[in-house]
Amino acid sequence: MQMTKYTNGRRGLAPISDLFDEAFFDPFGFFGSRLMTRVPAMNIAETTDDLTVSVNIPGFESKDVSVDVHNNVLTISGKAQEESEEKDRQWVCRECSYGEFQRQVRLPDYVDGAKAVCKVRNGVLTISIPKKEEAAKKSLKVEGE
Repeated sequence: MQMTKYTNGRRGLAPISDLFDEAFFDPFGFFGSRLMTRVPAMNIAETTDDLTVSVNIPGFESKDVSVDVHNNVLTISGKAQEESEEKDRQWVCRECSYGEFQRQVRLPDYVDGAKAVCKVRNGVLTISIPKKEEAAKKSLKVEGE
């Protein structure tokens, strides 16, 4: 059986630029599948009441992830453990990354990081950070002369 790499919607060989990048930046394979080389994707949305940060962390459980807020900097970090190797197993394809990641985001002054709420569901970490009361939108009455 022959395995064919699937790249960007095309089967077969990777484009020459991809081959150059892999050879140039990692000629000896030091950064192989054992290290987490990707940071999780993050979305940040704002409503009138809060700021919501969503981070894709498939395969992580709540015990594997930590979230800290210090000096208005949100720090999200996690650690994925490599599954134990079996001596009679030979890998045909191994693309899953293991290791640690960390993302940091500076929060705006108008949110209250101490009141943040975190949940993990279906591989997505959602952090809701409420806005401070003084940051609420207020309508002012304009008076004439």
